[in-house]
Amino acid sequence: LGYSSSLTDIDLGQNLLTGSLSPSIWNLCDRLESLRLHGNSLSGSIPAPALPNSSCDSLKVLDLGDNKFTGLFPDFITRFRNIQVLDLSYNLLTGVIPEGLGQLKFDQLNLSYNNFSGVLPKFGESKVGAEAFEGNNPGLCGYPLGGCSGRTNLTPGAIAEDDTAGETGEAKLVVFQGGENLTLEDVLNATGQVIEKTSYGTSYKAKLADGGTIALRLLREGCCKDRSSCLPVVRQLGRIRHENLDPLRAFYQGKRGEKLLIYDYVPTRTLFELLHEPKPGKPVLNWARRHKIALGIARGLAYLHTGLETTMTHGNVKSKNVLIDDFFVARLTEIGVDKLVIPDVADEMLSQLKTDGYKAPELQKMNKCNPRTDVYAFGILLLEILIGKKPDKNSRSGDYMDLPSMVKTAVLEETTMEVFDVEVLKGIRSPMEDGLVHALKLAMGCCAPVATARPTMEEVLKQLEENRPRNRSALYSPTETRSGTGTPF
Repeated sequence: LGYSSSLTDIDLGQNLLTGSLSPSIWNLCDRLESLRLHGNSLSGSIPAPALPNSSCDSLKVLDLGDNKFTGLFPDFITRFRNIQVLDLSYNLLTGVIPEGLGQLKFDQLNLSYNNFSGVLPKFGESKVGAEAFEGNNPGLCGYPLGGCSGRTNLTPGAIAEDDTAGETGEAKLVVFQGGENLTLEDVLNATGQVIEKTSYGTSYKAKLADGGTIALRLLREGCCKDRSSCLPVVRQLGRIRHENLDPLRAFYQGKRGEKLLIYDYVPTRTLFELLHEPKPGKPVLNWARRHKIALGIARGLAYLHTGLETTMTHGNVKSKNVLIDDFFVARLTEIGVDKLVIPDVADEMLSQLKTDGYKAPELQKMNKCNPRTDVYAFGILLLEILIGKKPDKNSRSGDYMDLPSMVKTAVLEETTMEVFDVEVLKGIRSPMEDGLVHALKLAMGCCAPVATARPTMEEVLKQLEENRPRNRSALYSPTETRSGTGTPF
């Protein structure tokens, strides 16, 4: 392969490749524009080009994510001056990220879930968010992760309570991995901009004094359980670390009983916005991208249901609670909030689920979420992804958009292909072979009226993994938009 000098694009992602990467791959540098080896089992260090000053001037996309590469950050990449997309996520790389990386102009950078440490370089013209460095060594610091002064060496899932807490034990800041650099003063002096309001709280985009930004969820006084009831739940939430789940960085309870949940602020869009709100510059959501989003949501829910020492449910699965980044990676928010509030407020949240169209039938009587009710909500969400219609209440007629009934009617009338969103079908030769029909059947199974007839999230995840779209190269055009113009997502 390294001697096929006419190649410009190589995509061998999501195969079963093992062993080390041959240095001869860089022999293609003169013409190679993209190299994608994401999702294999390649190991060893990432080899440098044979020529010491090779700059691979044509290379714009390098995706080696989700492999088993080890060793230090490959410094030679800093010489690839025209690179626009770099993904080294989900490997076993260690050490310091070199200063030279900050001089490159990235459209997308993903170094998450390695073991990098030290001070981050300054990324001048590249807009790089904290999500690009998620899941690394707690010793990794610097903007956009926060300042490096007063760093601690917390291990993943560790908890530290702010030493400046009052004698009553009420005004305390509890921090988790990734929030070690926050102090109570930082949080209380942050300037906030309202993002969303609900009956039980308000979400803010908050700017810190050092220029960093965090997301705050204020649960108003009177809505929450007492501190002794909240802390065990908060500690469990603070230990959850998964690519598809929004990580809790810190928790604060004031003397009046108000509570703050502190998260990373990520300038992304929700799945609801991408599906239903027409905006200039919005990316095309083809089937490959929608499948990746659905797969990420399923992975996050399956982890909550089976991957924790003490398992838990999400309880509020809907498209407004799914963030989507530049790489079409989904991240569930609002995890466990229903377990922090008093029963009356939790019931109110369930009522909102019905209004939004995600409430399982059995919740009319039992009023308590469980893994099967999460599966039902996921089924509605998967139908929403496939059909492109909102499952919520129609403001004019007052009727609910019953997505499962819509599919049943289409099947009976033999018009199944007409229920799919137009964008989903673009570039699809065979909906059956590309997994579209299977995904529709899976969604309907998740929405079964009888809870015991629904699959588990592990079974859902397995089926989505086994029925991927054939044309996955469509994932790698993040700057493509509906209008062909506008800013990249």
